[in-house]
Amino acid sequence: MPADTTVKYFHNLLPGAPVLSGTAGSLINVLDACLVNGFAVSAVASLVVAGGVATATISAGHSGEVGSVVLVSGATPSGLNGEKKVLSVGGGNTTLTFDATGIADQTATGTISLKLAGAGWVKAFTGTNLAAYKSASIAASGCYLRVDDSVGKTARCVGYETMTAISTGVAPFPTLSQRSGGTWWTKSAVADSSARGWLVVADDRAFHLLTFYNLTYGGPGGAMMFFGDLVPTKSGDAWACALSGYASDKSGSAPGDNNDFGMMALVQGELYLARSFPAVGGSAQAYKAFPLLVPSASTALASGNGPMMYPNGPDAGLYLTPMHVFELFYNCLRGVAPGLYCCPQNLPIGLFAPGGRIASVDNLLGREIRVMPFGASTTTAAMAFFDCTGPWR
Repeated sequence: MPADTTVKYFHNLLPGAPVLSGTAGSLINVLDACLVNGFAVSAVASLVVAGGVATATISAGHSGEVGSVVLVSGATPSGLNGEKKVLSVGGGNTTLTFDATGIADQTATGTISLKLAGAGWVKAFTGTNLAAYKSASIAASGCYLRVDDSVGKTARCVGYETMTAISTGVAPFPTLSQRSGGTWWTKSAVADSSARGWLVVADDRAFHLLTFYNLTYGGPGGAMMFFGDLVPTKSGDAWACALSGYASDKSGSAPGDNNDFGMMALVQGELYLARSFPAVGGSAQAYKAFPLLVPSASTALASGNGPMMYPNGPDAGLYLTPMHVFELFYNCLRGVAPGLYCCPQNLPIGLFAPGGRIASVDNLLGREIRVMPFGASTTTAAMAFFDCTGPWR
């Protein structure tokens, strides 16, 4: 069976990746590339199928890595076109392979190119340093994310149930009374053009964004944000779309905040659902929990900085758990954050390299997990774990 291609994993170290900085519009450039357009178009010099595996030679180099999803176009036979998950990458990044099961051994013809595939979103409305994004999936909630990227160090984000223009929307989350101007997304500690690290992990209905905005404190410490449809507890929940962010401009602060999406905290934080579960009214506040632990008002902990021992005593294991999202007013479980796993164990700082692959987790056998530090990683082992095998739903 061909590998799933619904999950896309992007980061700033990929050749041709857009630059995130403390300048207006830079976050929109990143989101355009990852969610909508893809990036790093490369001409394919040859595409050869042998034994059910296609080998592409890209003389000028490419931006793929093992697990990346590339979009191939212009090839004959047509079965070689479309989204393909990269199986291997050759030395010098001039070759890559992908599954070609069912296609006879041959050398493809045509003017062939490939690029990193976008995640399947559309950019519905635009303005000067403004953008509104929406999932293209017919199964999605249909909610929009409006991004105001007109300030250098931060962006302001609001979800809407519907929009008709870049500044015209219905049923915002958060509302004006909850957070006037929208929740804050952090880009850079300094309003300049210096590049900052970033990570986007997405499917066609939700995405996670990490920005490594402040290197003063060392390590890859940064902010962690989310927008999109949860995996709902009730099938057909049309309003289980969530937006996380920060209550204020934290670009000048040290990394590490209770509103990081990888935090467990029963607090009235910056996490909003499109509607409450009875589907009446508007924006509903929410909180996050790791199901192996019970949160309390006095407990807030980051993934990787929990009370459980590491390695787990009986089996020396690493254990990961989904991120559950609860509606605050009713204290009810609305769904699970897609693709994200959190660790309730107390992990040593530096246990995993940024972007490292974990081939097997004790309770997630058969799933490839990639790990990324976030938050105040020089003093706290805050680590987010992403399922890159897919699908998330």
